[in-house]
Amino acid sequence: MNNLRSAFQQTPRFLFTFAAASAVLASLAVLFTAGATQVSVTNGTETISQLSWLEAQGWWGLAILVIFSALYFGPAYFYSRGRRGMVILFSAASVVLTILAGFSIGIFYYVAALALLLALLLLPFTSNSE
Repeated sequence: MNNLRSAFQQTPRFLFTFAAASAVLASLAVLFTAGATQVSVTNGTETISQLSWLEAQGWWGLAILVIFSALYFGPAYFYSRGRRGMVILFSAASVVLTILAGFSIGIFYYVAALALLLALLLLPFTSNSE
């Protein structure tokens, strides 16, 4: 029974870590997939090319991906330090920003957001001594 309780109490830590790793993978997926289409016409010839996220957004786009990854890393970091208030703050910010970015890059982060929400649901059932 103690093993089951211990495993249950470790679940939020696993979910926060999984969310952080998923966010990094999502950022890499966004970075290396086509982000926009560019159409140019030269002498009546139409050229259509796919642009990567970095080509379309520039360095600001890269900064956005780093910020998203950092936001998702925050809950795992603060959970390991026993700072539950910061865990909740970073989790809420991550999920809200993912929903707001839902029609662009947000869909890449849905798995990480779901992991955060599950971890937050389990958070009241874990002890403060972790």
